[in-house]
Amino acid sequence: MILLAIGIAIFDLHARLARLETSAPVPLLLAALGAAIDVSCHIIITTSNQPCVAYILHIILSSQFFREWRQKNRPTMTTSASAAPLIITALLLFHSSSTCVISYQHTSCHRTARRTQFQFPNCYTYDLNPDLYISDASFVMAHNAATGYIHNSNDRKFNTNGKTSTNAWNKNDITLQLLSLYGKTQVGTAYQQLNDGARALDIRPKLYTNGTVGFHHGSLIDIPLTSLTLGRLLQDVKRWCYDNPTELVLLFHSELVHESGIDGLSSLVKYSANMDENHDDDGNNQEDEYYYSGIAKLKSVYREFGVPYQPCTTTAGLTVGQVMEMANLSTQTSSSSDPTARGYLLAMDRHDMYASFCGKSNWVESQQITCHSRYYDTNNQNTFLHCTDNKASSGMSKLTALQSYTMSSANNDASDNYYTLGPPADMYYYPFYQIQGLWQVDTESAQIGLMSASNLLEDNSRSNINAQLVSLVYAGNYDHISLFTMDNVALNGNAMFSVLRNACAQQSLISTRRRTVTNDDDVDALPCGRDLPMPQMIFPHNLPLVYNIMLLVLSSMLTIVLLCMVRQAYKLRNMGSQDHRLVCNGHLV
Repeated sequence: MILLAIGIAIFDLHARLARLETSAPVPLLLAALGAAIDVSCHIIITTSNQPCVAYILHIILSSQFFREWRQKNRPTMTTSASAAPLIITALLLFHSSSTCVISYQHTSCHRTARRTQFQFPNCYTYDLNPDLYISDASFVMAHNAATGYIHNSNDRKFNTNGKTSTNAWNKNDITLQLLSLYGKTQVGTAYQQLNDGARALDIRPKLYTNGTVGFHHGSLIDIPLTSLTLGRLLQDVKRWCYDNPTELVLLFHSELVHESGIDGLSSLVKYSANMDENHDDDGNNQEDEYYYSGIAKLKSVYREFGVPYQPCTTTAGLTVGQVMEMANLSTQTSSSSDPTARGYLLAMDRHDMYASFCGKSNWVESQQITCHSRYYDTNNQNTFLHCTDNKASSGMSKLTALQSYTMSSANNDASDNYYTLGPPADMYYYPFYQIQGLWQVDTESAQIGLMSASNLLEDNSRSNINAQLVSLVYAGNYDHISLFTMDNVALNGNAMFSVLRNACAQQSLISTRRRTVTNDDDVDALPCGRDLPMPQMIFPHNLPLVYNIMLLVLSSMLTIVLLCMVRQAYKLRNMGSQDHRLVCNGHLV
């Protein structure tokens, strides 16, 4: 590696000397010093624990030299000298691919608000340790991800056969829009949510009598089939996996329902092993199995789109690397003819009648924290509490209660009791568990929120709950995190992803860097955890409703004044020429 660095430096020195066209000692020394800097940069790339910093520094230097050549020295430089900076850059790009840290880089990192949420430059994070047990890995999960497609402004209309439709929303859209005020938990498509930091999607499938698989959120909200089907969601997720082929994405089913009720789910159907990629170690087909009708339908959709769909028990006790082998899209039978099939995507549930969640939800109704609530004070007066208030007795108390709820989900003693907060004790039955970092919604809280002219996404934004929870995770207040479930991952979801992925227990570079590069256990570990800076959060600046009303009134008044002025000017114009001379005591002034 050092010989390669010296060779590159010779090219660079040749370019510098060709530019100088002089034998004076000072310029020659400066050129040699520049070459020495290049050698040092490349040696740092090979041996340092901060390779990307040196790589970026060298690219900046080379770019400066090339710009200087282009502007001043084009007529006097030889061909090899003029090409030297480009050769240096190309060799570094080729060589640094094996020496610089290979890790996730955000596919869209041009926006400052998104870039600053990452703790490394250019939206880099560490890779997950492939030797880490999947139950010990940490993921950001988008709560009820399918609701992001409800009235998505960037969304196209689709009918049930997947074709684009230009029809307006149907008569049920008004009802859906009202219900979605406290049922829509995400913004944007699955692709956008993954871009915003989610690596696990919480989805609630609904099977329709016509055989289509859609989604729902509770008993009142069905995501219209004109907006989303399971097939379209898989297309969006696979497209993201193709753009980010080193990242593992998990799809978690729960609460499967049927349009006709429980009778549509309770029947068992025969599922042929020849229809799926089910083979034993000897290459023989496994025996046919019976599945609930809903599970059989889900399996057929996933098979059609070349996405592995497994029961929870298949991931229990596996490492991240083993799960990624199972989730490899390029190895699926139906993906052999699909050039866009790459990346890692795995869907899972318990394969029971309701496609239950593969873990402990840590949802305890008696302890849930809502954004809006009411209580009666000592004078028996009805008082409302809002998470969006800045008062210590209201908003701050709500925030403190939710923080305590989330920390109890991670730090309490392990228990398999579904109605007790804490991590599970049986990691085989519960390979995952949630930390629900979101405001829960019940009938009363939704009513109070609507009376306050708010909605669930507005509550999340104005309370800054996502930023507060990122700060708690960064400070190390959670013993362990499996799935950190969030509403509105578009707001600081990447900050949560960066903090979770760069935790010292998650990334693989501390061990692999020592083993593959230096073979020296005394080398300082790469920075992780609190050694890295705190991500910069996005804090929305939403004006209260009263200020919005005042601005509306003020703008209306200014508009009226402007219209009056225009009208008066028009009247004066139509009155013809006027004698505007001033006469005083018979004299013209």
